[in-house]
Amino acid sequence: MAKRSERSSVATARARLSRERGAVRKDWGGRLPFALVYPNSYRIGMSNLGLQVIYRLLNAKPDVVCERAFYDPPPAGARADTAVTIESQRPLADFPVVAYTLTYEIDYYHVVRSLQAAGLPALAAHRDERHPLVIAGGAAVITNPMPLSDCFDAFVIGEVEPILDQLVETIRDGVEGNRDDLLAALATVPGVFVPALGAPGGVERQWVREIGETEAMSAVLTDDTELSNMTLIEAARGCGRGCRFCIAGYVFRPPRYRPLDGLLDQVERGLESSPRVGLLGAAVADHPDLPELAVEAARRGAQVSVSSLRVDNLSPALLGVLSEGGTRTVTVAPEAGSERLRTKINKAVGHDQILEAAEKVGAAGMRRMKCYFMVGLPEEEDEDVAEMARLGREMKERLDAAGHGTELVMSVGPLVPKPATAYQHLPQTDARVVDGRLRMLRDAFKGTGVVLRGDSPAWARIDDICSRADRRLTSAILSMPDNSRASWMRAASDWGLDGPLPWGEGPMPWSGVDTGITARFFNREWDKHLRSKFTIACPPPEIGCKLCGVC
Repeated sequence: MAKRSERSSVATARARLSRERGAVRKDWGGRLPFALVYPNSYRIGMSNLGLQVIYRLLNAKPDVVCERAFYDPPPAGARADTAVTIESQRPLADFPVVAYTLTYEIDYYHVVRSLQAAGLPALAAHRDERHPLVIAGGAAVITNPMPLSDCFDAFVIGEVEPILDQLVETIRDGVEGNRDDLLAALATVPGVFVPALGAPGGVERQWVREIGETEAMSAVLTDDTELSNMTLIEAARGCGRGCRFCIAGYVFRPPRYRPLDGLLDQVERGLESSPRVGLLGAAVADHPDLPELAVEAARRGAQVSVSSLRVDNLSPALLGVLSEGGTRTVTVAPEAGSERLRTKINKAVGHDQILEAAEKVGAAGMRRMKCYFMVGLPEEEDEDVAEMARLGREMKERLDAAGHGTELVMSVGPLVPKPATAYQHLPQTDARVVDGRLRMLRDAFKGTGVVLRGDSPAWARIDDICSRADRRLTSAILSMPDNSRASWMRAASDWGLDGPLPWGEGPMPWSGVDTGITARFFNREWDKHLRSKFTIACPPPEIGCKLCGVC
């Protein structure tokens, strides 16, 4: 059975490789091999720019070979195929280093199962020099590595670029020797947390000071992704708007924008492979040169798209460029339906600005306007949800008035309080309350033409457990027979992770991770939420702001 599973994996990997452009294939002789794993399907993983950036950075090193692997979740009741890499179709166990990039906490189940499918012990304590070094990094573990701390040998906390050389050199020097010695050496690398040596004690998040000295763009193109054959380019990193729920707005501070010339150079290189170019970033719409970048990229032949836009700075010129480039959906994120709640969450967007944005999107002839909202926010009341419904109907009226048949999609998800945000200490709103508010919206939008897409409150609860649990989560996952909602909740109950606060009593599990933001700042932000006060956006770096503690 195992041999048949491996043959199936090899055939799948070869077929995927044949459809790719840009894959790097190196001889292993004299090089340090990394297996770079994304714990979800190939289609989802290859749409992730973070994976592509790490792949490019590692393969840029002459003495390193990096190959990609994915975990395709099997159908219910079926056994997962043995994980092999795309480039050489070798199993993960053949690699001295297995590195996971973790974007979403909900993928933690896949991490454990992918190790088991590879024939590797899921617990770090059960691995030794005979097994690969298993490490992880990515947005999901920057603030709280503890849920999978029994699984991994080491975590990279923050952005890898500043420490990559030292990290690779340390691994190369020690990976063939005593495992304990290697772990001790890794613990001396800035931003590296080694769970076997105890809880994180002030490990500092790493971040790139001069973003213009690095680049982040797709390395491999394929049609088998969510964004088929599109070159993804990171135009901006971080966000300074300070939305109080948003983990990206806190842990990728300060906001940094890549210079226009460098971005246009990346566009030119992307055009050698595909006319489709996607500009990404948590605050890409705040890039001071975005309109010029989009216009110039289009002039050079690019079909430009942007990951998301802000309702308060939509310009007809930018929308025109996007439309001409083939963009059919404009995505914005008002987040809360009432101005009262938007003030509390520090989302400085007015009711009229949202309606004006709908007018502009409709006038540009877009096929769809997608809006992200949340329910279950702190101090939310039914009237706030009723205002969201009224806002949705008014937006649809403005879109319809333009006469282009633009569809309005309202994507509404429950708030998941994240570590290292102003809401990190709060219980998640009860799923029954959230369910009731989603029903309010479904009833309100009947017959209006508004498309409502509501995320599952039950799965949002599981996301909360994964995000804010302590090290018991790995054992909970190991006890689960499958990835069903019922199995999750049973395991959470068995391991004491199902309380209002997933970690229970005592300090927050991530308190030893230093993101740079002070506890005083988080406390002040929660107080401002209660008093309905705004916090200003991050000023330019030359101002020398010391408000949150990062700069």
